Amino acid sequence: MNVRIASAAYVLPDEEARVEAILSAEKERVAAALQPLSPRARQLATENLGIARVRVCGVRRPCDLALEAAREALRRAGVSSRDLGFLLDFSTFPGDGPHSISLAHWLSAELGAETSLNLAFRGGGCGALHLAIQTALGWMARDERIRTALLVTGDGAPPGNRSLLPVTVQGDGASAILLSRDAAAGPVLLGVEAMTLGHLHDAIALRPSPNGIEIVADAVAIEQRVMPIVYLHLYRLVHKLLAAHALGVDDVDHFVYSNISQRDREGFRRMMALAEDRLPATRMAWIGHTFSSDLVVNYADLLAEGRIHPGQLILFASSGAGFTWGASLARA
Repeated sequence: MNVRIASAAYVLPDEEARVEAILSAEKERVAAALQPLSPRARQLATENLGIARVRVCGVRRPCDLALEAAREALRRAGVSSRDLGFLLDFSTFPGDGPHSISLAHWLSAELGAETSLNLAFRGGGCGALHLAIQTALGWMARDERIRTALLVTGDGAPPGNRSLLPVTVQGDGASAILLSRDAAAGPVLLGVEAMTLGHLHDAIALRPSPNGIEIVADAVAIEQRVMPIVYLHLYRLVHKLLAAHALGVDDVDHFVYSNISQRDREGFRRMMALAEDRLPATRMAWIGHTFSSDLVVNYADLLAEGRIHPGQLILFASSGAGFTWGASLARA
Protein backbone atom coordinates (compact mmCIF):
# COMPACT_ATOMS: atom_id res chain seq x y z
CA MET A 1 0.00 0.00 0.00
CA ASN A 2 1.48 3.31 -1.13
CA VAL A 3 0.34 6.09 1.23
CA ARG A 4 1.87 9.55 1.23
CA ILE A 5 1.87 12.41 3.72
CA ALA A 6 0.05 14.69 1.31
CA SER A 7 0.06 17.78 3.55
CA ALA A 8 0.54 19.09 7.07
CA ALA A 9 -0.67 22.26 8.75
CA TYR A 10 -0.83 23.80 12.20
CA VAL A 11 -2.55 26.76 13.82
CA LEU A 12 -1.50 28.56 17.01
CA PRO A 13 -3.58 31.01 19.06
CA ASP A 14 -2.64 34.69 18.95
CA GLU A 15 -2.32 35.21 22.69
CA GLU A 16 0.87 34.33 24.55
CA ALA A 17 2.16 34.08 28.11
CA ARG A 18 5.69 34.18 29.49
CA VAL A 19 6.90 31.09 31.29
CA GLU A 20 8.14 33.17 34.24
CA ALA A 21 4.63 34.52 34.74
CA ILE A 22 3.10 31.04 34.43
CA LEU A 23 5.42 29.55 37.03
CA SER A 24 4.71 32.46 39.35
CA ALA A 25 0.93 32.16 38.94
CA GLU A 26 1.07 28.38 39.44
CA LYS A 27 3.75 28.39 42.14
CA GLU A 28 1.64 26.34 44.55
CA ARG A 29 1.11 23.62 41.94
CA VAL A 30 4.82 23.70 41.05
CA ALA A 31 5.88 23.45 44.70
CA ALA A 32 3.45 20.60 45.39
CA ALA A 33 4.56 18.67 42.30
CA LEU A 34 8.28 19.00 43.03
CA GLN A 35 8.14 18.64 46.84
CA PRO A 36 8.74 14.83 46.87
CA LEU A 37 11.99 15.24 44.92
CA SER A 38 15.45 15.94 46.30
CA PRO A 39 16.66 19.58 46.28
CA ARG A 40 18.97 18.80 43.35
CA ALA A 41 16.16 17.15 41.37
CA ARG A 42 13.88 20.13 42.04
CA GLN A 43 16.57 22.43 40.70
CA LEU A 44 17.10 20.34 37.58
CA ALA A 45 13.35 20.29 36.89
CA THR A 46 13.33 24.04 36.23
CA GLU A 47 16.65 24.22 34.35
CA ASN A 48 17.18 23.97 30.60
CA LEU A 49 13.49 23.95 29.71
CA GLY A 50 14.31 25.97 26.61
CA ILE A 51 10.86 27.59 26.71
CA ALA A 52 10.52 31.34 27.24
CA ARG A 53 6.86 31.82 26.33
CA VAL A 54 3.89 29.80 25.13
CA ARG A 55 0.80 30.41 23.01
CA VAL A 56 -2.48 30.26 24.91
CA CYS A 57 -6.11 29.98 23.81
CA GLY A 58 -8.25 33.00 24.58
CA VAL A 59 -11.15 33.85 22.30
CA ARG A 60 -10.32 30.95 19.99
CA ARG A 61 -10.77 27.48 21.44
CA PRO A 62 -8.77 24.33 20.65
CA CYS A 63 -11.65 23.03 18.53
CA ASP A 64 -11.64 26.24 16.46
CA LEU A 65 -7.91 25.90 15.87
CA ALA A 66 -8.33 22.23 14.95
CA LEU A 67 -10.99 23.10 12.38
CA GLU A 68 -8.75 25.74 10.80
CA ALA A 69 -5.78 23.35 10.69
CA ALA A 70 -7.95 20.67 9.10
CA ARG A 71 -9.19 23.04 6.42
CA GLU A 72 -5.66 24.19 5.67
CA ALA A 73 -4.34 20.64 5.36
CA LEU A 74 -7.12 19.79 2.91
CA ARG A 75 -6.45 22.97 0.93
CA ARG A 76 -2.73 22.32 0.68
CA ALA A 77 -3.36 18.78 -0.55
CA GLY A 78 -6.00 19.90 -3.02
CA VAL A 79 -8.50 17.46 -1.51
CA SER A 80 -12.19 18.22 -1.22
CA SER A 81 -13.73 17.53 2.18
CA ARG A 82 -16.42 15.53 0.39
CA ASP A 83 -13.75 13.07 -0.71
CA LEU A 84 -12.42 12.58 2.80
CA GLY A 85 -12.71 8.91 3.75
CA PHE A 86 -11.39 8.86 7.31
CA LEU A 87 -11.12 11.48 10.06
CA LEU A 88 -9.34 10.81 13.35
CA ASP A 89 -9.07 13.15 16.34
CA PHE A 90 -6.11 12.29 18.59
CA SER A 91 -6.18 15.33 20.90
CA THR A 92 -4.98 14.98 24.48
CA PHE A 93 -6.66 18.01 26.07
CA PRO A 94 -9.30 19.19 23.56
CA GLY A 95 -10.89 21.63 25.99
CA ASP A 96 -14.48 22.82 26.04
CA GLY A 97 -16.24 23.38 22.75
CA PRO A 98 -19.38 22.90 20.69
CA HIS A 99 -18.72 19.19 20.23
CA SER A 100 -21.01 17.39 22.66
CA ILE A 101 -19.54 13.90 22.35
CA SER A 102 -16.87 13.72 19.67
CA LEU A 103 -14.63 16.40 18.24
CA ALA A 104 -14.12 14.15 15.20
CA HIS A 105 -17.84 14.12 14.40
CA TRP A 106 -18.11 17.88 14.92
CA LEU A 107 -15.13 18.47 12.62
CA SER A 108 -16.64 16.20 9.99
CA ALA A 109 -19.88 18.17 10.08
CA GLU A 110 -18.13 21.54 9.94
CA LEU A 111 -15.93 20.44 7.06
CA GLY A 112 -18.84 18.96 5.11
CA ALA A 113 -17.16 15.56 5.01
CA GLU A 114 -20.45 13.76 4.49
CA THR A 115 -19.16 10.19 4.18
CA SER A 116 -16.02 10.16 6.36
CA LEU A 117 -15.52 7.50 9.00
CA ASN A 118 -14.99 9.47 12.23
CA LEU A 119 -13.00 8.16 15.17
CA ALA A 120 -11.15 9.56 18.21
CA PHE A 121 -8.85 8.50 21.02
CA ARG A 122 -7.18 10.21 23.98
CA GLY A 123 -4.13 9.78 26.14
CA GLY A 124 -1.23 9.41 23.72
CA GLY A 125 0.23 12.84 24.42
CA CYS A 126 2.98 13.78 22.01
CA GLY A 127 3.36 10.10 21.13
CA ALA A 128 -0.17 9.96 19.75
CA LEU A 129 0.67 10.79 16.13
CA HIS A 130 2.20 7.34 15.60
CA LEU A 131 -0.91 5.65 16.95
CA ALA A 132 -3.03 7.86 14.69
CA ILE A 133 -0.96 6.95 11.63
CA GLN A 134 -1.11 3.25 12.48
CA THR A 135 -4.87 3.43 12.95
CA ALA A 136 -5.38 5.22 9.64
CA LEU A 137 -3.13 2.82 7.74
CA GLY A 138 -5.00 -0.12 9.25
CA TRP A 139 -8.36 1.17 8.06
CA MET A 140 -6.95 2.08 4.64
CA ALA A 141 -5.50 -1.41 4.26
CA ARG A 142 -8.83 -2.94 5.25
CA ASP A 143 -11.00 -0.80 2.98
CA GLU A 144 -9.81 0.12 -0.51
CA ARG A 145 -12.49 2.81 -0.68
CA ILE A 146 -10.72 4.92 1.96
CA ARG A 147 -8.37 6.97 -0.20
CA THR A 148 -7.62 9.80 2.24
CA ALA A 149 -7.27 10.09 6.02
CA LEU A 150 -7.19 13.35 7.96
CA LEU A 151 -5.52 13.17 11.38
CA VAL A 152 -6.39 16.16 13.55
CA THR A 153 -5.43 17.29 17.03
CA GLY A 154 -6.18 20.38 19.10
CA ASP A 155 -4.92 20.80 22.66
CA GLY A 156 -5.41 23.49 25.27
CA ALA A 157 -4.37 23.37 28.91
CA PRO A 158 -7.18 23.58 31.49
CA PRO A 159 -7.08 26.91 33.40
CA GLY A 160 -4.16 27.05 35.81
CA ASN A 161 -2.54 23.91 34.39
CA ARG A 162 0.24 25.10 32.10
CA SER A 163 3.07 24.07 34.41
CA LEU A 164 3.64 20.35 34.10
CA LEU A 165 6.94 20.34 35.95
CA PRO A 166 9.11 18.34 36.29
CA VAL A 167 8.35 17.70 32.62
CA THR A 168 7.48 20.86 30.68
CA VAL A 169 5.30 23.94 30.25
CA GLN A 170 2.37 23.55 27.88
CA GLY A 171 1.36 25.83 25.03
CA ASP A 172 -1.89 25.50 23.09
CA GLY A 173 -2.23 24.67 19.42
CA ALA A 174 -3.77 22.47 16.76
CA SER A 175 -2.50 20.57 13.76
CA ALA A 176 -3.62 18.30 10.94
CA ILE A 177 -1.87 15.87 8.65
CA LEU A 178 -3.45 14.35 5.54
CA LEU A 179 -2.56 10.86 4.33
CA SER A 180 -3.47 9.88 0.78
CA ARG A 181 -3.24 6.89 -1.54
CA ASP A 182 -3.61 9.12 -4.58
CA ALA A 183 -1.28 12.07 -3.87
CA ALA A 184 1.36 12.70 -6.53
CA ALA A 185 3.71 14.39 -4.05
CA GLY A 186 4.67 14.11 -0.41
CA PRO A 187 6.76 11.63 1.57
CA VAL A 188 5.80 7.96 1.29
CA LEU A 189 5.18 6.30 4.64
CA LEU A 190 7.53 3.35 5.01
CA GLY A 191 6.52 2.11 8.44
CA VAL A 192 5.44 2.82 12.00
CA GLU A 193 6.44 1.29 15.33
CA ALA A 194 4.53 2.08 18.52
CA MET A 195 4.09 0.71 22.01
CA THR A 196 2.22 1.59 25.20
CA LEU A 197 2.73 0.75 28.88
CA GLY A 198 -0.51 0.93 30.81
CA HIS A 199 1.12 0.68 34.23
CA LEU A 200 2.53 4.19 33.68
CA HIS A 201 -0.86 5.72 32.88
CA ASP A 202 -0.89 7.74 36.11
CA ALA A 203 2.53 9.38 35.66
CA ILE A 204 0.62 12.29 34.15
CA ALA A 205 -3.09 12.16 34.93
CA LEU A 206 -6.30 14.17 34.68
CA ARG A 207 -8.10 14.46 38.00
CA PRO A 208 -11.11 16.41 39.27
CA SER A 209 -10.37 19.41 41.50
CA PRO A 210 -12.39 22.25 43.08
CA ASN A 211 -11.45 24.39 40.06
CA GLY A 212 -12.37 21.76 37.46
CA ILE A 213 -9.98 19.37 35.75
CA GLU A 214 -6.40 19.33 36.98
CA ILE A 215 -3.38 17.84 35.22
CA VAL A 216 -1.24 16.09 37.81
CA ALA A 217 2.38 15.21 37.05
CA ASP A 218 3.63 12.58 39.51
CA ALA A 219 7.24 13.71 39.93
CA VAL A 220 8.35 10.57 41.73
CA ALA A 221 6.82 8.29 39.09
CA ILE A 222 8.41 10.32 36.32
CA GLU A 223 11.82 10.34 37.97
CA GLN A 224 11.89 6.72 39.14
CA ARG A 225 9.64 4.84 36.69
CA VAL A 226 9.61 6.82 33.45
CA MET A 227 13.00 8.49 32.99
CA PRO A 228 15.07 5.29 33.37
CA ILE A 229 13.29 3.77 30.36
CA VAL A 230 11.97 6.65 28.25
CA TYR A 231 14.91 6.92 25.84
CA LEU A 232 15.63 3.19 25.87
CA HIS A 233 12.23 2.43 24.38
CA LEU A 234 12.64 5.18 21.79
CA TYR A 235 16.06 3.81 20.89
CA ARG A 236 14.66 0.30 20.52
CA LEU A 237 11.69 1.34 18.38
CA VAL A 238 13.77 3.59 16.12
CA HIS A 239 16.35 0.88 15.48
CA LYS A 240 13.66 -1.76 14.95
CA LEU A 241 11.97 0.43 12.36
CA LEU A 242 15.20 1.28 10.55
CA ALA A 243 16.41 -2.33 10.59
CA ALA A 244 13.19 -3.46 8.92
CA HIS A 245 14.27 -1.39 5.92
CA ALA A 246 17.98 -2.27 6.11
CA LEU A 247 18.76 1.27 7.27
CA GLY A 248 20.80 2.80 10.06
CA VAL A 249 20.68 6.06 11.99
CA ASP A 250 23.24 7.64 9.63
CA ASP A 251 20.84 7.10 6.69
CA VAL A 252 18.22 9.41 8.20
CA ASP A 253 18.30 12.94 6.83
CA HIS A 254 15.80 14.57 9.20
CA PHE A 255 14.85 13.66 12.77
CA VAL A 256 11.53 15.20 13.81
CA TYR A 257 11.27 15.10 17.59
CA SER A 258 9.05 16.61 20.28
CA ASN A 259 9.24 20.04 21.95
CA ILE A 260 8.88 18.78 25.53
CA SER A 261 11.96 20.71 26.66
CA GLN A 262 15.51 21.40 25.56
CA ARG A 263 16.64 19.02 28.28
CA ASP A 264 14.51 16.25 26.74
CA ARG A 265 15.73 16.96 23.21
CA GLU A 266 19.31 16.70 24.42
CA GLY A 267 18.52 13.41 26.11
CA PHE A 268 17.15 11.96 22.87
CA ARG A 269 20.09 13.30 20.84
CA ARG A 270 22.63 11.75 23.18
CA MET A 271 20.80 8.42 23.33
CA MET A 272 20.79 8.23 19.52
CA ALA A 273 24.44 9.42 19.37
CA LEU A 274 23.50 12.25 17.02
CA ALA A 275 25.71 15.23 16.30
CA GLU A 276 24.27 18.54 17.51
CA ASP A 277 23.30 19.68 14.02
CA ARG A 278 21.25 16.51 13.44
CA LEU A 279 18.57 17.78 15.84
CA PRO A 280 18.30 21.50 15.04
CA ALA A 281 16.44 24.10 17.09
CA THR A 282 12.66 24.34 16.71
CA ARG A 283 10.09 27.01 17.62
CA MET A 284 9.82 25.49 21.10
CA ALA A 285 11.20 28.58 22.87
CA TRP A 286 8.32 30.71 21.56
CA ILE A 287 5.38 28.32 21.47
CA GLY A 288 6.06 25.79 24.24
CA HIS A 289 5.18 22.12 24.21
CA THR A 290 1.99 21.71 22.16
CA PHE A 291 1.48 18.07 23.12
CA SER A 292 0.00 16.11 20.21
CA SER A 293 0.91 18.81 17.67
CA ASP A 294 4.67 18.93 18.29
CA LEU A 295 5.73 16.57 15.51
CA VAL A 296 3.44 18.15 12.93
CA VAL A 297 4.64 21.65 13.87
CA ASN A 298 8.30 20.69 13.49
CA TYR A 299 7.68 18.77 10.26
CA ALA A 300 5.63 21.58 8.71
CA ASP A 301 8.37 24.06 9.58
CA LEU A 302 10.97 21.89 7.84
CA LEU A 303 8.76 21.87 4.75
CA ALA A 304 8.19 25.62 4.88
CA GLU A 305 11.94 26.23 5.15
CA GLY A 306 12.56 24.12 2.03
CA ARG A 307 14.86 21.74 3.89
CA ILE A 308 13.25 18.45 2.82
CA HIS A 309 14.35 17.23 -0.61
CA PRO A 310 13.26 14.30 -2.80
CA GLY A 311 14.70 10.99 -1.71
CA GLN A 312 15.51 12.07 1.83
CA LEU A 313 14.48 10.00 4.84
CA ILE A 314 12.41 11.57 7.62
CA LEU A 315 12.11 9.88 10.99
CA PHE A 316 9.45 11.05 13.47
CA ALA A 317 10.02 9.98 17.09
CA SER A 318 8.28 10.84 20.35
CA SER A 319 6.97 9.56 23.65
CA GLY A 320 4.02 10.87 25.60
CA ALA A 321 1.72 10.61 28.57
CA GLY A 322 -0.42 7.55 28.41
CA PHE A 323 2.31 6.14 28.30
CA THR A 324 3.13 5.87 24.58
CA TRP A 325 6.27 5.55 22.48
CA GLY A 326 6.45 5.70 18.71
CA ALA A 327 8.55 6.13 15.59
CA SER A 328 7.40 6.69 12.00
CA LEU A 329 9.56 6.62 8.88
CA ALA A 330 8.90 8.29 5.52
CA ARG A 331 10.84 8.93 2.32
CA ALA A 332 10.37 12.26 0.53
